[in-house]
Amino acid sequence: MQWPTPRKFDAAIVDLKSNVQLCKSQCTSCHLLCVQSRQHDGEHHCQTDHKCTHACSFCALSKGKPCGMRAGHPGKHTCAVNAHQCGEPCKFIGKQGCLEECTKDIDHPDAEHTCSAPVHMCGEPCALRRVKMPNGRLYTCPDTCRKPRQVLVVHSDHACDSRLCPVSCQLCKRLCTRGHLHGLTAGEDHLCGCIHTCKALCGAPGICEIDTAPQSIEATFAGRHETFQYTKVFAKRLPCVKQIQPGETTHPGPHIHSNEKQPFHFCETRCKSCGYLCTLPLGHAQQEHETSHGSMSRTRWAVDGPDGTTLELEGHKFSSNDEGAPMMCNIVCTSMGRHTHIDFCRAQDILSCDGPEVQHIHSRLTPDPDQPKDAITHSLHWRRMGFKDPYSRDEQANFAKCDAMCPGTEHAATAVNPAAPSFCRLPMFHPPANPNGVPAGLGYISNDGHEFPCKNPVVLQQAFHVIFAIDRSGSMASRDRRPLANAPATNIIRQHSDNRLGAVLSALYSFWSARHAAVTSGPSAGTASARRDSYSVVLFDHTISVGPINDFNSSPDELLAAILRYQAQGGTNFALALQHAREIMEQNWSTERTPIMIFLSDGECSIADQTVQDLCRSSVRLGKPLSFHAVSFGRDSATSSLRRMAQIALEVQNNAPRDPLLPAAATVPSSYAEALDTVRLAETFLGIAESLRKPRGSLLHQ
Repeated sequence: MQWPTPRKFDAAIVDLKSNVQLCKSQCTSCHLLCVQSRQHDGEHHCQTDHKCTHACSFCALSKGKPCGMRAGHPGKHTCAVNAHQCGEPCKFIGKQGCLEECTKDIDHPDAEHTCSAPVHMCGEPCALRRVKMPNGRLYTCPDTCRKPRQVLVVHSDHACDSRLCPVSCQLCKRLCTRGHLHGLTAGEDHLCGCIHTCKALCGAPGICEIDTAPQSIEATFAGRHETFQYTKVFAKRLPCVKQIQPGETTHPGPHIHSNEKQPFHFCETRCKSCGYLCTLPLGHAQQEHETSHGSMSRTRWAVDGPDGTTLELEGHKFSSNDEGAPMMCNIVCTSMGRHTHIDFCRAQDILSCDGPEVQHIHSRLTPDPDQPKDAITHSLHWRRMGFKDPYSRDEQANFAKCDAMCPGTEHAATAVNPAAPSFCRLPMFHPPANPNGVPAGLGYISNDGHEFPCKNPVVLQQAFHVIFAIDRSGSMASRDRRPLANAPATNIIRQHSDNRLGAVLSALYSFWSARHAAVTSGPSAGTASARRDSYSVVLFDHTISVGPINDFNSSPDELLAAILRYQAQGGTNFALALQHAREIMEQNWSTERTPIMIFLSDGECSIADQTVQDLCRSSVRLGKPLSFHAVSFGRDSATSSLRRMAQIALEVQNNAPRDPLLPAAATVPSSYAEALDTVRLAETFLGIAESLRKPRGSLLHQ
């Protein structure tokens, strides 16, 4: 239980006293006093039935009839005025206080009829009207003038019988102790005459006090994908301790939270993400600010990726523009593991933006999608924040490393064990390492330049018999597709085929090189003889030309040299090509290798569905389904045959019995692809050499 402060306790006492002060004006319906609160609204009321409780003074000796006049009336008690007294109408009838009937003796000698009321009051509305109160509302006194009504004396200052001002003190809830009509004077203050504590906050530079164990409240997060409860924390600041003397509205001097000569103040810098104040002294010599940090209420999520991309943390999903309040500055990075932060780009020229700790994001990200943004390292983020990094040295060292992950299926989660990712051991935003290099100790370098401390998944992968069917018909001489510029072996390929066929050869060479680098790098690497894959090459126009068959030993350069001499010419016969490829597959079948066929053509030929089905079913009959990949190097309008071939192959593959010894992730589904310039066959079809990365996202302060 949290006890109230002395200041709050004193305020509660004032509230209590102000609510028990009685009005004491005359009741509207009789002559008793109003017993409602002094600040009540509406008519005055004595809280009785307004009837006189005494017996008739004239009938007391007989039956003792009750008095018939209103409670609190002056004069004698009478059951009926006209029964024992004159009873004629009083000459002041209608005036406030009048008893209406003459109470003189019957047949009194004078001609003036008056009641027993000692005073007949004016009755005009009280002059206290439309007085502005401290809360801004206007006050009008509901009472009437209580001054005596005299025939010969006329007055204009109408005043009710209230002695004091009915308006609350402008510094507390007590009532003003000044005269009832003083509020009619412009600029008058309403004060209760007591000492008041100043309610303003300390006005000195810096922060008076910081609660290191702030209070918390329950709040609701409503994001794009889910809603959940979280704890939100906040801080406070101390009020001024000076007192305001009676009759004054302010105290002399500045607002200050302590009466000490040199009161202590904290630094007034706030964290941009959570708004928490620096806990160091004002004007501290330390360059970095420090604080305990709290709810990141000043931030919103920015997630790099297509619309709807989510980042999952602690079992909750977040998308771009979701509020960051459920997260804490000093906890969120631990939840994210290796990560980058996102900040608004500060470079004048986007081309010069990238660096060791900065990587420009070329896509539009919300919030503020029109403002360019960068991915930055954890260390740079906290330096820009100006606050000391709240994470441990070990965590900081981990956050500084690359967030790329090995794609090997052995790291994925299973029904029994959670995921155990293998991360790149190079720094975040490192330049790509040489895929042909040899890392120190256990590990390998991926084709996109990341260094992992685990075994190359290609080495652990199943072996393949890869059959390449290459279209070298006359249409492949078109120069709308050419070998990729600045790629290995491009110059020598262009000397023989600077056309669509050359683009095919360039893609093949890249494939062979990637596979060769994967199996020959690392401490256990041998020579090309370590390759477990076998390669077969069939070139076709309206006839068949055969290259290497079931080759295990040739290097990429040797494989390329074996097929460079073939030129684009002749017609096109897909059926003949598939028939010959089927024969090679069947004659060189091995239960240790999964058959892969990569069919590279410009698509300008038709083929019967049955021919493709026979090829795929033959593979299933031999023991393994064929993984068929059609790659187009021609116009989009001529790709229908290639698309249909891939579709048929995928249907047969999906309906084939699955190898129980292979995980589902190891299956390479049949596909169709377009080679806009060239195609990275190794990455596209066998899933090797490329690293993985979870979506990058962070909380961006507004």
